[in-house]
Amino acid sequence: MLVYLNGSLVPAEQATVSTFDRGFIFGDGIYEGLRAFGGRIRALDHHVARLAGGLHEIRLAWDATQLRQIVPALLDANQLDDAFIYLQVTRGTPGPGQARRARVPDGPLAPTVFAFCVPAPTLEQSLEPAGKSAMTAEDFRWQRGHIKSISLGANVMAALMADEHREDDVIFVRDGLVGEGTSTNVVISLDGHLVTPALDSVSILPGVTRALTLSGRSGIEARPVTVAELRRADEVMLVGTLTMVASVVRLDGAPVGDGCVGPAACDLAQALAAQIRANLR
Repeated sequence: MLVYLNGSLVPAEQATVSTFDRGFIFGDGIYEGLRAFGGRIRALDHHVARLAGGLHEIRLAWDATQLRQIVPALLDANQLDDAFIYLQVTRGTPGPGQARRARVPDGPLAPTVFAFCVPAPTLEQSLEPAGKSAMTAEDFRWQRGHIKSISLGANVMAALMADEHREDDVIFVRDGLVGEGTSTNVVISLDGHLVTPALDSVSILPGVTRALTLSGRSGIEARPVTVAELRRADEVMLVGTLTMVASVVRLDGAPVGDGCVGPAACDLAQALAAQIRANLR
């Protein structure tokens, strides 16, 4: 496997990053996860815009448009057409004479940019929603959920909690409102209508798959969703870059609807696939 590191494509086993890199010491960085289908990149403009916004918010100077050159080069180098691509940008490594653990760097730093790609299912293989179980849990993460920070300790804790309860995922809730999964956004089918939590109702990530879903399927309402609505929903779905569309068939130990993958999830998966085809670059 060849990976991208600071301007070069190198074998993964030869790629090295300083132990004093701020991504390693502080979790100080931003990441993006992308999909390629048939050698073309899904919704690249969305990812560039979100990465640029996150970098701006954490005051990290790096040109997010470089994503447009890095990702195709990485795919070509690894001869992959259908893939998941991960890229992260950290604030970098302190140089000689600079403090190793200063919260505010005491001088200019060069960002560390790292990316890799791995094989992933084709678009056709991703059309059938998987059935999953989930549990709700109070959202104990920070209040900047719209920033795709590499500091994911709380999400890992939630995933471990789900595993301990023999569930597939956690759906975070806060103050009686539904948030998101550990790596997905939530869509519910309620009384014949599709609804997704509004971005300003709780602190959640503006998922690219969520955005494609909203633009590809008319009639999805973005508004605050209560936990009570989640629990009486006819269908509960999770959408994400790797997940695509998953159907939550059991929530907090109780079946959702008839306990099977429902028609709304299947329709949503087809609409998402059509929107992805229209957004391949």
